[in-house]
Amino acid sequence: MVSGDKIVIVGAGPAGMEAAITLVKAGLRPTVIDANARSGGQIYRRPPADHRRSYKDIYGADAAKARYLHDAFDAIRKRIDYRPDTRVWAADKATLFLDSPEGPLALPYDKLILCTGATDRLFPILGWEAPGCYSLGGAQIALKSQALALGDPIGFVGAGPLLWLVAWQHLKAGSEVAGVWCTAPLKNLFVALPWLAARPGLALRGLGQIFALWRAGVPIKYGGRPLAVTADAEGHVSGFQWSNGVKSSQTPLRALALGWHLRSEAQLPHLLSVPKAQGQNRPMVDGLGRSPTRGLYLAGDGLEIMGADAARIAGRMAAVALLRDTGCRQTFVNKLKLVSDRIKHARMRVFSSGLARSFPPPEAETFLALPETTVVCRCENVRLAAVRAAAENWKCKDINRIKALTRTGMGRCQGRYCSATLMAIVAAETDLPISDIPEYRAQAPIYPLEIPNKQR
Repeated sequence: MVSGDKIVIVGAGPAGMEAAITLVKAGLRPTVIDANARSGGQIYRRPPADHRRSYKDIYGADAAKARYLHDAFDAIRKRIDYRPDTRVWAADKATLFLDSPEGPLALPYDKLILCTGATDRLFPILGWEAPGCYSLGGAQIALKSQALALGDPIGFVGAGPLLWLVAWQHLKAGSEVAGVWCTAPLKNLFVALPWLAARPGLALRGLGQIFALWRAGVPIKYGGRPLAVTADAEGHVSGFQWSNGVKSSQTPLRALALGWHLRSEAQLPHLLSVPKAQGQNRPMVDGLGRSPTRGLYLAGDGLEIMGADAARIAGRMAAVALLRDTGCRQTFVNKLKLVSDRIKHARMRVFSSGLARSFPPPEAETFLALPETTVVCRCENVRLAAVRAAAENWKCKDINRIKALTRTGMGRCQGRYCSATLMAIVAAETDLPISDIPEYRAQAPIYPLEIPNKQR
């Protein structure tokens, strides 16, 4: 042991797993908090233990990486304090407050690595509150963990690599894919080629998924605007309407998955008062993931969306930063590996910026054209008319004010799925850049908690 500090890692996805493996190799025994029942996160999510599907069937081209991480993490299980099915619902500078199978717990820490991952970035469509409308991540979880397609036929709407990946995974699993509607124009891919060339293998894999969908006869549309999700007499999803700017069309389907790339889970850094990077809505860190808050490190998609490979490297680098801060001496080989990791991570950031150019979020006109009856916050059933009235009548330039006036963001998701929409609407109404609009203030509990019903 190089330090008597209590070290806690929040998250057991690619970043958290690599951070734990790195610390164990250095002789430390970290505590790993995992909201899921088994380690792996989203991209390497494990199916239930009684499932017999092969790694290739579940993870495709990432099967070898998934197996390595799962096996490496399983190998250190006895050398860490692993706490699955446990959520951090609040935090201060020395304590994490947990909702665990044993009940509520307070866990003190000296050093903390946050690997909190990401959730879907969603934007509203008229009728998207109908049963049968899901996020891309939700559709992927059902397919990976239970080999379950959420509906047949199923359509996919949005922009970003996850759109094509999840659609391709459903096609490969035997689902009937009704169509893929990408709001980004096709020309963006060609414009972004110089950045995407930073990782040619991954870029070709993504293009291969698009080609496979096209070759299978799946209708693919680019650069238009989603109009509405239609429902049958029972209120269930029955179709999807789309406009290419000239004419509109409708496709019958039984399920629809939406998503415009991902958004970082940043509530914990906000609670811990980590300052934002200048001009960006993400926490400030140095090149290794070390935050200005002493003893606090960040890694993976919870910091910036760069994918599973980058998250693994970021997890290792954050662990190395922690080891340096605790006085652990690094061997020459480890120093060389850190240099290599930093170079790879920089190249992955270039690739990530190419993806951002290829698949930007919807433009302001999309939100200005939404019907007033569109539900913005599904948790609280708040419609666009109420949000616009608050923004106009109260001259709101802060979505926290809109939240107070309309209850938008007060539901079960705590604003995870409506915050991007509110920021886009305020930006469209005020002509302010997104980076100038304050995000929701994080408040504990950051997840819904069960209130025990104790009979007296």
